[in-house]
Amino acid sequence: MKFLRSILILFSLMIFSSGISSAESKILVAYFSHSGSTQSVAEEISNLTGADLFRIVEVDTYPSVYKECTDRASREVAENARPSIRDQVQNFDEYDTIFIGYPIWWYNAPMIIDTFLESYDFSGKTIIPFCTSGGSPIGVSIDKIRLHCPNSKVLDGLTANDRSKIAPWIQSLGF
Repeated sequence: MKFLRSILILFSLMIFSSGISSAESKILVAYFSHSGSTQSVAEEISNLTGADLFRIVEVDTYPSVYKECTDRASREVAENARPSIRDQVQNFDEYDTIFIGYPIWWYNAPMIIDTFLESYDFSGKTIIPFCTSGGSPIGVSIDKIRLHCPNSKVLDGLTANDRSKIAPWIQSLGF
């Protein structure tokens, strides 16, 4: 009996000391993906955490031709544009933890991520960024998320080009 009680106490301490826990919060993985790379990472994070999945889809679809897409994305940055999003997250207020994923374009998240961040109240929520990138780091985009969400806890995030790093990262977060 003492052995069982000791195990239960130890188990309880592990749960309460683990930081973020999927048992403690409702989790959302929201992502924008142009080529499918970020989508596959988002799906893996959702599978590993049991999170709901929400794809951020632009109303005016980005061109599939590389030069046309980069020209448009460059114009959006220059104009500080806010591309419209097709759908909205249902019951957003119920989520405590939100993973936000995107490709890095010119060292930053696409402008549609700004639209997403400005569309909801993230106060009191934990935001966990992740990205895919051709070589640029995630840092600048995290700074921008922190500016949009000053009343949120924004973690450092992950550049998820190496899929083998995703599961250990999720575990390090306490999931």
